[in-house]
Amino acid sequence: MLLFNKSMTTDLNTLPNLLTPDDLASFLSISKTGVYRLVEKRQIPFFRIGGSLRFEKKDVLSYLQGKRIESV
Repeated sequence: MLLFNKSMTTDLNTLPNLLTPDDLASFLSISKTGVYRLVEKRQIPFFRIGGSLRFEKKDVLSYLQGKRIESV
């Protein structure tokens, strides 16, 4: 079950606090495999709840901020 999908607005206030891998893939515009790659390399914080992965919204935003490249 998707908590967030592409038909929803990408306004940060509408994102749930915990995102599924599908939610995160949609939000970052990457594949689900790409999400699992980030997890495998421990590049993004995650929770494992009953065998399922979840990502906290604030952690995702921190991850994005760390990837930001400033203009010159």
